[in-house]
Amino acid sequence: MSDKKFSKVPASRLSRAGHLGGLTASLVTKSLLKGAGQLLSAKKPTMQSTVFTSDNASSIASQLSKMRGAAMKVGQMLSMDAGEFLPPQWEPILASLRAGADAMPKAQLLESLKHSWGADWPEYFEYFSFDPIAAASIGQVHKARLKTGETLAVKVQYPGVAQSIDSDINNVGRLIKLSALLPNDFDIEHILQQAKQQLKNEANYLKEAAFISAYQEHLQNDASFVIPAVYAPLSSETILCMEYIDGEPLEALLSQPQEERNEVMNTLFRLLLSELFEYSFMQSDPNFANYLYLPKTKQIALLDFGACQHISSTNRNQYKAMATAMMKSDIEGMKTALLELQLLHKNMPSEVTQAILDGCLIASECLHTKTYNFKQQALVKRLYGATQVLINNKRAVQTPEFDTALINRKISGMVLLANKMQSDLSLQHMVIDALALQANTT
Repeated sequence: MSDKKFSKVPASRLSRAGHLGGLTASLVTKSLLKGAGQLLSAKKPTMQSTVFTSDNASSIASQLSKMRGAAMKVGQMLSMDAGEFLPPQWEPILASLRAGADAMPKAQLLESLKHSWGADWPEYFEYFSFDPIAAASIGQVHKARLKTGETLAVKVQYPGVAQSIDSDINNVGRLIKLSALLPNDFDIEHILQQAKQQLKNEANYLKEAAFISAYQEHLQNDASFVIPAVYAPLSSETILCMEYIDGEPLEALLSQPQEERNEVMNTLFRLLLSELFEYSFMQSDPNFANYLYLPKTKQIALLDFGACQHISSTNRNQYKAMATAMMKSDIEGMKTALLELQLLHKNMPSEVTQAILDGCLIASECLHTKTYNFKQQALVKRLYGATQVLINNKRAVQTPEFDTALINRKISGMVLLANKMQSDLSLQHMVIDALALQANTT
Protein backbone atom coordinates (compact mmCIF):
# COMPACT_ATOMS: atom_id res chain seq x y z
CA MET A 1 0.00 0.00 0.00
CA SER A 2 1.26 3.49 -0.83
CA ASP A 3 0.83 6.36 1.67
CA LYS A 4 -0.79 3.91 4.05
CA LYS A 5 -2.05 4.88 7.48
CA PHE A 6 -2.02 2.58 10.49
CA SER A 7 -4.46 2.76 13.38
CA LYS A 8 -5.65 0.22 15.88
CA VAL A 9 -9.07 -1.18 15.06
CA PRO A 10 -11.52 -0.40 17.88
CA ALA A 11 -12.60 -3.95 18.66
CA SER A 12 -15.16 -3.55 21.45
CA ARG A 13 -18.74 -2.38 20.92
CA LEU A 14 -18.24 0.37 23.48
CA SER A 15 -15.19 1.84 21.75
CA ARG A 16 -16.84 1.62 18.32
CA ALA A 17 -19.99 3.30 19.63
CA GLY A 18 -17.77 6.04 21.09
CA HIS A 19 -16.16 6.70 17.71
CA LEU A 20 -19.52 7.02 15.96
CA GLY A 21 -20.95 9.07 18.80
CA GLY A 22 -18.00 11.46 18.55
CA LEU A 23 -18.48 11.73 14.79
CA THR A 24 -22.19 12.51 15.22
CA ALA A 25 -21.50 15.16 17.86
CA SER A 26 -18.81 16.73 15.69
CA LEU A 27 -21.09 16.91 12.65
CA VAL A 28 -23.95 18.38 14.65
CA THR A 29 -21.70 21.03 16.21
CA LYS A 30 -20.09 22.00 12.89
CA SER A 31 -23.47 22.14 11.15
CA LEU A 32 -24.97 24.33 13.88
CA LEU A 33 -22.02 26.73 13.75
CA LYS A 34 -22.15 26.85 9.97
CA GLY A 35 -25.90 27.45 10.01
CA ALA A 36 -25.56 30.18 12.63
CA GLY A 37 -22.92 31.92 10.54
CA GLN A 38 -25.19 31.86 7.51
CA LEU A 39 -28.09 33.29 9.53
CA LEU A 40 -25.87 36.14 10.76
CA SER A 41 -25.01 36.81 7.11
CA ALA A 42 -28.73 36.98 6.28
CA LYS A 43 -28.55 33.67 4.38
CA LYS A 44 -30.98 30.84 4.88
CA PRO A 45 -29.03 27.76 6.06
CA THR A 46 -29.68 24.52 4.16
CA MET A 47 -28.75 20.89 4.76
CA GLN A 48 -26.62 21.03 1.62
CA SER A 49 -24.61 23.98 2.91
CA THR A 50 -24.24 22.88 6.56
CA VAL A 51 -23.73 19.10 6.31
CA PHE A 52 -22.26 18.56 2.83
CA THR A 53 -19.08 20.55 3.48
CA SER A 54 -15.51 19.46 2.79
CA ASP A 55 -14.69 19.67 6.53
CA ASN A 56 -17.52 17.31 7.38
CA ALA A 57 -16.59 15.00 4.53
CA SER A 58 -13.03 14.86 5.85
CA SER A 59 -14.26 14.04 9.37
CA ILE A 60 -16.53 11.28 8.09
CA ALA A 61 -13.85 9.69 5.90
CA SER A 62 -11.21 9.83 8.65
CA GLN A 63 -13.43 8.31 11.34
CA LEU A 64 -14.87 5.58 9.12
CA SER A 65 -11.41 4.64 7.85
CA LYS A 66 -10.30 4.17 11.46
CA MET A 67 -13.38 2.18 12.47
CA ARG A 68 -13.61 -0.16 9.45
CA GLY A 69 -16.40 -2.74 9.62
CA ALA A 70 -20.07 -2.06 8.91
CA ALA A 71 -19.69 1.67 9.54
CA MET A 72 -17.11 2.08 6.78
CA LYS A 73 -19.11 -0.19 4.46
CA VAL A 74 -22.00 2.28 4.63
CA GLY A 75 -19.58 5.09 3.74
CA GLN A 76 -18.38 3.13 0.72
CA MET A 77 -21.98 2.63 -0.38
CA LEU A 78 -22.47 6.40 -0.17
CA SER A 79 -19.40 6.96 -2.33
CA MET A 80 -20.66 4.50 -4.96
CA ASP A 81 -24.34 5.40 -5.00
CA ALA A 82 -24.34 9.16 -4.35
CA GLY A 83 -20.84 10.27 -5.27
CA GLU A 84 -21.90 11.53 -8.70
CA PHE A 85 -24.33 14.00 -7.13
CA LEU A 86 -22.55 15.22 -3.98
CA PRO A 87 -20.62 18.51 -4.10
CA PRO A 88 -17.29 18.32 -6.01
CA GLN A 89 -15.22 18.93 -2.86
CA TRP A 90 -16.40 15.54 -1.55
CA GLU A 91 -14.96 13.51 -4.45
CA PRO A 92 -11.32 13.22 -3.23
CA ILE A 93 -12.54 12.17 0.21
CA LEU A 94 -15.07 9.66 -1.11
CA ALA A 95 -12.32 8.31 -3.36
CA SER A 96 -10.22 7.70 -0.25
CA LEU A 97 -13.03 5.54 1.17
CA ARG A 98 -13.17 3.53 -2.05
CA ALA A 99 -9.39 3.14 -2.04
CA GLY A 100 -9.29 1.58 1.39
CA ALA A 101 -9.22 1.83 5.16
CA ASP A 102 -6.44 2.45 7.62
CA ALA A 103 -4.34 -0.68 8.16
CA MET A 104 -4.17 -2.22 11.61
CA PRO A 105 -0.73 -2.00 13.23
CA LYS A 106 1.62 -4.98 13.22
CA ALA A 107 1.03 -5.85 16.88
CA GLN A 108 -2.73 -6.15 16.36
CA LEU A 109 -2.19 -8.15 13.16
CA LEU A 110 0.12 -10.58 14.98
CA GLU A 111 -2.51 -11.09 17.68
CA SER A 112 -5.09 -11.97 15.00
CA LEU A 113 -2.77 -14.41 13.20
CA LYS A 114 -1.79 -16.11 16.46
CA HIS A 115 -5.44 -16.41 17.48
CA SER A 116 -6.36 -18.08 14.19
CA TRP A 117 -3.28 -20.18 13.40
CA GLY A 118 -1.53 -20.67 16.73
CA ALA A 119 1.83 -19.44 17.98
CA ASP A 120 3.80 -21.51 15.46
CA TRP A 121 2.07 -20.04 12.39
CA PRO A 122 5.34 -18.64 10.84
CA GLU A 123 6.47 -22.22 10.22
CA TYR A 124 4.00 -22.44 7.29
CA PHE A 125 5.57 -19.55 5.41
CA GLU A 126 8.76 -18.82 3.53
CA TYR A 127 7.69 -15.17 3.39
CA PHE A 128 4.90 -13.09 4.94
CA SER A 129 4.65 -9.35 4.30
CA PHE A 130 3.37 -7.45 7.32
CA ASP A 131 2.83 -4.46 5.06
CA PRO A 132 -0.70 -4.99 3.66
CA ILE A 133 -1.31 -4.71 -0.07
CA ALA A 134 -4.91 -3.63 0.56
CA ALA A 135 -7.09 -2.61 3.49
CA ALA A 136 -10.86 -2.61 3.11
CA SER A 137 -13.90 -2.29 5.36
CA ILE A 138 -13.88 -5.78 6.91
CA GLY A 139 -10.31 -7.00 6.50
CA GLN A 140 -6.88 -6.30 5.07
CA VAL A 141 -4.85 -8.36 2.60
CA HIS A 142 -1.23 -9.50 2.84
CA LYS A 143 1.04 -11.14 0.31
CA ALA A 144 2.70 -14.34 1.48
CA ARG A 145 4.53 -17.36 0.10
CA LEU A 146 4.20 -20.84 1.53
CA LYS A 147 7.22 -23.09 2.03
CA THR A 148 5.58 -25.33 -0.58
CA GLY A 149 5.95 -22.51 -3.12
CA GLU A 150 2.41 -21.10 -3.54
CA THR A 151 2.05 -17.31 -3.43
CA LEU A 152 -1.07 -16.29 -1.52
CA ALA A 153 -3.22 -13.27 -0.84
CA VAL A 154 -4.14 -13.62 2.84
CA LYS A 155 -7.26 -11.69 3.89
CA VAL A 156 -7.28 -11.12 7.64
CA GLN A 157 -10.49 -9.91 9.25
CA TYR A 158 -10.27 -6.99 11.64
CA PRO A 159 -10.86 -8.00 15.27
CA GLY A 160 -14.29 -7.14 16.59
CA VAL A 161 -15.96 -6.09 13.33
CA ALA A 162 -18.12 -9.22 13.00
CA GLN A 163 -19.31 -8.94 16.60
CA SER A 164 -20.05 -5.22 16.21
CA ILE A 165 -22.19 -5.32 13.05
CA ASP A 166 -25.50 -4.89 14.89
CA SER A 167 -24.29 -1.99 17.02
CA ASP A 168 -22.45 -0.35 14.08
CA ILE A 169 -25.54 -0.42 11.88
CA ASN A 170 -27.75 0.85 14.72
CA ASN A 171 -25.39 3.77 15.32
CA VAL A 172 -25.11 4.57 11.61
CA GLY A 173 -28.92 4.53 11.48
CA ARG A 174 -28.99 7.16 14.23
CA LEU A 175 -26.46 9.25 12.32
CA ILE A 176 -28.61 9.06 9.16
CA LYS A 177 -31.65 10.21 11.12
CA LEU A 178 -29.72 13.08 12.69
CA SER A 179 -28.56 14.19 9.25
CA ALA A 180 -32.20 14.93 8.33
CA LEU A 181 -31.59 13.49 4.88
CA LEU A 182 -34.65 11.31 5.49
CA PRO A 183 -38.02 12.41 6.86
CA ASN A 184 -38.39 11.98 10.61
CA ASP A 185 -41.19 9.47 10.14
CA PHE A 186 -39.35 7.40 7.52
CA ASP A 187 -38.97 3.84 8.85
CA ILE A 188 -35.55 2.46 7.93
CA GLU A 189 -35.49 -0.36 10.50
CA HIS A 190 -36.44 -3.07 7.97
CA ILE A 191 -33.61 -2.02 5.68
CA LEU A 192 -31.13 -1.88 8.55
CA GLN A 193 -32.07 -5.39 9.71
CA GLN A 194 -31.45 -6.82 6.25
CA ALA A 195 -28.20 -4.88 5.94
CA LYS A 196 -27.04 -6.50 9.18
CA GLN A 197 -27.66 -9.97 7.79
CA GLN A 198 -25.87 -9.16 4.55
CA LEU A 199 -22.80 -7.87 6.39
CA LYS A 200 -22.76 -10.90 8.70
CA ASN A 201 -22.61 -13.08 5.60
CA GLU A 202 -19.70 -11.00 4.28
CA ALA A 203 -17.86 -11.37 7.59
CA ASN A 204 -17.92 -15.20 7.33
CA TYR A 205 -14.96 -16.02 5.10
CA LEU A 206 -15.92 -19.69 4.83
CA LYS A 207 -19.12 -18.58 3.08
CA GLU A 208 -17.02 -16.42 0.78
CA ALA A 209 -14.85 -19.44 -0.06
CA ALA A 210 -18.01 -21.33 -1.06
CA PHE A 211 -19.10 -18.40 -3.24
CA ILE A 212 -15.70 -18.44 -4.96
CA SER A 213 -16.21 -22.11 -5.78
CA ALA A 214 -19.62 -21.31 -7.26
CA TYR A 215 -18.15 -18.63 -9.53
CA GLN A 216 -15.35 -20.95 -10.60
CA GLU A 217 -18.00 -23.41 -11.73
CA HIS A 218 -20.06 -20.78 -13.55
CA LEU A 219 -17.05 -19.29 -15.34
CA GLN A 220 -14.95 -22.39 -15.90
CA ASN A 221 -15.32 -22.08 -19.69
CA ASP A 222 -14.99 -18.30 -19.89
CA ALA A 223 -11.41 -17.25 -20.57
CA SER A 224 -12.23 -13.57 -19.99
CA PHE A 225 -12.12 -13.97 -16.22
CA VAL A 226 -9.66 -15.16 -13.60
CA ILE A 227 -11.00 -16.43 -10.27
CA PRO A 228 -8.47 -16.91 -7.43
CA ALA A 229 -8.16 -20.45 -6.05
CA VAL A 230 -8.82 -20.83 -2.30
CA TYR A 231 -6.12 -22.38 -0.11
CA ALA A 232 -8.39 -24.23 2.31
CA PRO A 233 -5.90 -25.57 4.92
CA LEU A 234 -5.25 -22.09 6.34
CA SER A 235 -8.70 -20.55 5.71
CA SER A 236 -11.34 -20.03 8.39
CA GLU A 237 -14.25 -17.73 9.23
CA THR A 238 -11.82 -14.87 9.90
CA ILE A 239 -8.91 -15.62 7.50
CA LEU A 240 -9.23 -16.34 3.78
CA CYS A 241 -6.17 -17.52 1.87
CA MET A 242 -6.35 -17.27 -1.91
CA GLU A 243 -4.10 -17.48 -4.92
CA TYR A 244 -2.29 -14.16 -5.36
CA ILE A 245 -3.16 -12.41 -8.63
CA ASP A 246 -1.00 -9.56 -9.90
CA GLY A 247 -2.94 -6.97 -11.88
CA GLU A 248 -3.85 -3.31 -12.26
CA PRO A 249 -6.86 -1.38 -10.91
CA LEU A 250 -9.54 -0.70 -13.50
CA GLU A 251 -8.88 3.02 -13.24
CA ALA A 252 -5.54 2.36 -14.98
CA LEU A 253 -7.53 1.67 -18.15
CA LEU A 254 -8.35 5.37 -18.44
CA SER A 255 -4.93 5.84 -20.05
CA GLN A 256 -5.46 2.92 -22.45
CA PRO A 257 -7.00 2.98 -25.96
CA GLN A 258 -10.77 3.28 -26.31
CA GLU A 259 -11.05 -0.23 -27.75
CA GLU A 260 -9.48 -1.76 -24.65
CA ARG A 261 -11.82 0.11 -22.30
CA ASN A 262 -14.79 -0.91 -24.44
CA GLU A 263 -13.81 -4.57 -24.32
CA VAL A 264 -13.43 -4.61 -20.54
CA MET A 265 -16.74 -2.90 -19.81
CA ASN A 266 -18.67 -4.98 -22.35
CA THR A 267 -17.23 -8.10 -20.69
CA LEU A 268 -18.33 -6.91 -17.24
CA PHE A 269 -21.85 -6.12 -18.49
CA ARG A 270 -22.03 -9.53 -20.13
CA LEU A 271 -21.17 -11.05 -16.74
CA LEU A 272 -23.85 -8.92 -15.06
CA LEU A 273 -26.51 -10.19 -17.47
CA SER A 274 -25.35 -13.78 -17.00
CA GLU A 275 -25.57 -13.37 -13.22
CA LEU A 276 -29.11 -12.04 -13.47
CA PHE A 277 -30.63 -14.21 -16.18
CA GLU A 278 -28.47 -17.35 -16.40
CA TYR A 279 -26.79 -18.12 -13.07
CA SER A 280 -29.48 -16.59 -10.80
CA PHE A 281 -26.51 -15.79 -8.58
CA MET A 282 -24.84 -12.39 -8.25
CA GLN A 283 -21.90 -10.70 -6.62
CA SER A 284 -23.84 -7.61 -5.57
CA ASP A 285 -21.04 -5.23 -4.51
CA PRO A 286 -19.90 -3.13 -7.52
CA ASN A 287 -16.94 -1.53 -5.72
CA PHE A 288 -14.32 -0.72 -8.36
CA ALA A 289 -11.61 -2.28 -6.17
CA ASN A 290 -13.24 -5.71 -6.57
CA TYR A 291 -11.74 -6.01 -10.07
CA LEU A 292 -8.20 -6.17 -11.43
CA TYR A 293 -7.13 -5.93 -15.04
CA LEU A 294 -4.41 -8.22 -16.37
CA PRO A 295 -2.98 -6.27 -19.35
CA LYS A 296 -0.80 -9.09 -20.73
CA THR A 297 -3.70 -11.52 -21.12
CA LYS A 298 -6.50 -8.93 -21.40
CA GLN A 299 -8.37 -10.73 -18.60
CA ILE A 300 -10.34 -9.44 -15.62
CA ALA A 301 -9.68 -10.85 -12.16
CA LEU A 302 -12.66 -10.99 -9.79
CA LEU A 303 -11.48 -10.52 -6.22
CA ASP A 304 -14.19 -10.11 -3.60
CA PHE A 305 -17.08 -12.55 -3.25
CA GLY A 306 -18.40 -11.76 0.22
CA ALA A 307 -21.54 -9.95 -1.01
CA CYS A 308 -23.03 -12.75 -3.13
CA GLN A 309 -26.73 -13.56 -3.27
CA HIS A 310 -29.03 -16.03 -4.95
CA ILE A 311 -31.72 -14.54 -7.19
CA SER A 312 -35.21 -16.01 -7.03
CA SER A 313 -36.98 -17.08 -10.20
CA THR A 314 -39.66 -14.48 -9.39
CA ASN A 315 -37.11 -11.66 -9.24
CA ARG A 316 -35.37 -12.91 -12.38
CA ASN A 317 -38.65 -12.92 -14.32
CA GLN A 318 -39.54 -9.44 -13.08
CA TYR A 319 -36.23 -8.09 -14.36
CA LYS A 320 -36.77 -9.94 -17.64
CA ALA A 321 -40.16 -8.23 -18.01
CA MET A 322 -38.59 -4.86 -17.19
CA ALA A 323 -35.77 -5.33 -19.72
CA THR A 324 -38.25 -6.44 -22.39
CA ALA A 325 -40.44 -3.40 -21.79
CA MET A 326 -37.42 -1.07 -21.90
CA MET A 327 -36.32 -2.59 -25.22
CA LYS A 328 -39.74 -1.70 -26.64
CA SER A 329 -40.16 1.64 -24.79
CA ASP A 330 -43.36 0.06 -23.47
CA ILE A 331 -44.54 2.42 -20.72
CA GLU A 332 -47.32 0.15 -19.45
CA GLY A 333 -45.01 -2.85 -19.45
CA MET A 334 -42.43 -0.90 -17.43
CA LYS A 335 -45.10 0.24 -15.00
CA THR A 336 -46.30 -3.33 -14.44
CA ALA A 337 -42.76 -4.60 -13.87
CA LEU A 338 -41.93 -1.73 -11.50
CA LEU A 339 -45.08 -2.45 -9.48
CA GLU A 340 -44.07 -6.10 -9.14
CA LEU A 341 -40.55 -5.09 -8.10
CA GLN A 342 -42.11 -2.71 -5.52
CA LEU A 343 -40.29 0.22 -7.09
CA LEU A 344 -43.70 1.73 -7.77
CA HIS A 345 -46.89 1.44 -5.74
CA LYS A 346 -50.44 2.36 -6.59
CA ASN A 347 -50.77 5.12 -4.00
CA MET A 348 -47.80 7.14 -5.23
CA PRO A 349 -48.45 10.75 -6.25
CA SER A 350 -48.78 10.97 -10.03
CA GLU A 351 -45.76 13.27 -10.35
CA VAL A 352 -43.56 10.70 -8.55
CA THR A 353 -44.80 7.83 -10.73
CA GLN A 354 -44.23 9.93 -13.83
CA ALA A 355 -40.69 10.87 -12.74
CA ILE A 356 -39.77 7.20 -12.26
CA LEU A 357 -41.21 6.25 -15.64
CA ASP A 358 -39.44 9.21 -17.27
CA GLY A 359 -36.19 8.01 -15.75
CA CYS A 360 -36.76 4.51 -17.08
CA LEU A 361 -37.43 5.88 -20.55
CA ILE A 362 -34.18 7.83 -20.46
CA ALA A 363 -32.31 4.74 -19.25
CA SER A 364 -33.84 2.65 -22.03
CA GLU A 365 -31.97 4.73 -24.63
CA CYS A 366 -28.93 2.49 -24.13
CA LEU A 367 -30.94 -0.46 -25.49
CA HIS A 368 -32.06 1.28 -28.70
CA THR A 369 -28.71 1.68 -30.47
CA LYS A 370 -25.94 -0.74 -31.39
CA THR A 371 -23.44 1.13 -29.21
CA TYR A 372 -23.98 3.57 -26.37
CA ASN A 373 -21.66 5.71 -24.24
CA PHE A 374 -23.09 6.76 -20.88
CA LYS A 375 -20.55 9.56 -20.47
CA GLN A 376 -21.02 11.09 -23.91
CA GLN A 377 -24.81 10.97 -23.56
CA ALA A 378 -24.63 12.42 -20.00
CA LEU A 379 -27.05 9.67 -18.97
CA VAL A 380 -26.29 9.71 -15.26
CA LYS A 381 -26.72 13.48 -14.92
CA ARG A 382 -29.88 13.44 -17.05
CA LEU A 383 -31.36 10.69 -14.90
CA TYR A 384 -30.59 12.73 -11.81
CA GLY A 385 -32.29 15.75 -13.30
CA ALA A 386 -35.36 13.79 -14.41
CA THR A 387 -35.85 12.23 -10.96
CA GLN A 388 -35.23 15.31 -8.77
CA VAL A 389 -38.85 15.15 -7.69
CA LEU A 390 -38.08 11.91 -5.82
CA ILE A 391 -35.65 13.72 -3.55
CA ASN A 392 -38.40 16.14 -2.55
CA ASN A 393 -40.97 13.36 -2.06
CA LYS A 394 -39.10 10.79 0.03
CA ARG A 395 -42.27 9.70 1.83
CA ALA A 396 -43.83 8.76 -1.50
CA VAL A 397 -40.96 6.54 -2.67
CA GLN A 398 -41.52 2.81 -2.21
CA THR A 399 -38.76 0.91 -0.43
CA PRO A 400 -38.08 -2.31 -2.36
CA GLU A 401 -37.15 -5.65 -0.86
CA PHE A 402 -33.51 -5.84 0.11
CA ASP A 403 -32.68 -8.38 -2.63
CA THR A 404 -34.09 -6.03 -5.25
CA ALA A 405 -32.15 -3.11 -3.78
CA LEU A 406 -28.89 -5.11 -4.01
CA ILE A 407 -29.52 -6.03 -7.64
CA ASN A 408 -30.30 -2.40 -8.46
CA ARG A 409 -27.12 -1.34 -6.68
CA LYS A 410 -25.04 -3.73 -8.80
CA ILE A 411 -26.67 -2.46 -12.01
CA SER A 412 -26.22 1.20 -11.05
CA GLY A 413 -22.64 0.51 -9.97
CA MET A 414 -21.84 -0.96 -13.37
CA VAL A 415 -23.40 2.07 -15.05
CA LEU A 416 -21.24 4.41 -12.93
CA LEU A 417 -18.14 2.37 -13.74
CA ALA A 418 -18.90 2.47 -17.48
CA ASN A 419 -19.51 6.20 -17.14
CA LYS A 420 -16.11 6.62 -15.47
CA MET A 421 -14.41 4.46 -18.13
CA GLN A 422 -16.15 6.44 -20.93
CA SER A 423 -16.80 3.14 -22.70
CA ASP A 424 -18.87 2.38 -25.78
CA LEU A 425 -21.23 -0.48 -24.87
CA SER A 426 -23.08 -2.98 -27.06
CA LEU A 427 -25.94 -3.37 -24.58
CA GLN A 428 -28.70 -3.83 -27.15
CA HIS A 429 -27.08 -6.95 -28.58
CA MET A 430 -26.15 -8.34 -25.14
CA VAL A 431 -29.62 -7.89 -23.65
CA ILE A 432 -31.31 -9.50 -26.69
CA ASP A 433 -28.99 -12.51 -26.36
CA ALA A 434 -29.45 -12.74 -22.58
CA LEU A 435 -33.26 -12.61 -22.80
CA ALA A 436 -33.26 -15.25 -25.57
CA LEU A 437 -31.05 -17.54 -23.49
CA GLN A 438 -33.20 -17.06 -20.39
CA ALA A 439 -36.34 -17.86 -22.42
CA ASN A 440 -34.77 -21.08 -23.71
CA THR A 441 -33.82 -22.26 -20.22
CA THR A 442 -37.08 -21.40 -18.46
